[in-house]
Amino acid sequence: MPIRFALNRTCAPQLALPEFIALATTVGVQAVEIRNDIEGREFADGTPAAEVKARLDDAGLQIASVNALQRCNDWTPDRATEARTLVAYAAALGAPGLVLCPVHTEDHGWTEAEAEKNLRDGLRALRPILRDHGVTGYVEPLGMRGSTMKRQAMAVAAVSDIDGWDDFRLCYDTFQFYRCGDTQLFPDRIGLAHMSGITRTDLAPGDLTEPDRELIFVGDRVGNIAQLRALQAAGYDGFVSMEPFSPSVQNDPQLVAHLRASLDYVATLLADTPPNA
Repeated sequence: MPIRFALNRTCAPQLALPEFIALATTVGVQAVEIRNDIEGREFADGTPAAEVKARLDDAGLQIASVNALQRCNDWTPDRATEARTLVAYAAALGAPGLVLCPVHTEDHGWTEAEAEKNLRDGLRALRPILRDHGVTGYVEPLGMRGSTMKRQAMAVAAVSDIDGWDDFRLCYDTFQFYRCGDTQLFPDRIGLAHMSGITRTDLAPGDLTEPDRELIFVGDRVGNIAQLRALQAAGYDGFVSMEPFSPSVQNDPQLVAHLRASLDYVATLLADTPPNA
């Protein structure tokens, strides 16, 4: 099955919405992810969801997600207010899901037991908000130091414990999976996938940070092709969204050509995968 590509807003946060939409259509993706954390851009600048949706509809683009509710496992009254706002915006956009990210600060001070409890508490509190708007929560493990939810298995156990699979799915990120040395794949639980490449060779996986995330070409350390082949072989048919954070990508004067080349590179290798690989 051909892969369905999406484009995360991190590819070009400097572009206004019409230019970002033009980028997405030019490079041939089927969907985009809208972010709530880019100053001066849609959502953060108050652009109504109806306007964003109309522009995407006119361009023939789908919406893969709104990205993201941060600190979803640190539930407070302020977090509840933020969640209601983001979920309502996602629903108005027609987004199938909202990405949910954990606390990831090295000074969080939580024990392992506290992290497990806090994750379940946050997911339980989110469930009725998501359900009221028909939006799925895409729980995204983050593999950096200080993350309170690094591995896919922790997210799967938490959602299973609260019997929450009607309202939650995983957001699988190839870089996060690589960065923390994860090994367990739960393809039937994944609702959205992120991809990005790493070329620098001077840092161990655990020392890499978001600005190191680039496009995917020959020499990628993350093993994106192998990871995506595994997802394909397991039957995953959701969006795979390019999510670089590198300033060298975002400010590339040849971004259109390089982004299209990267997507073509990934698509070609995945199309060449033997049926039983």
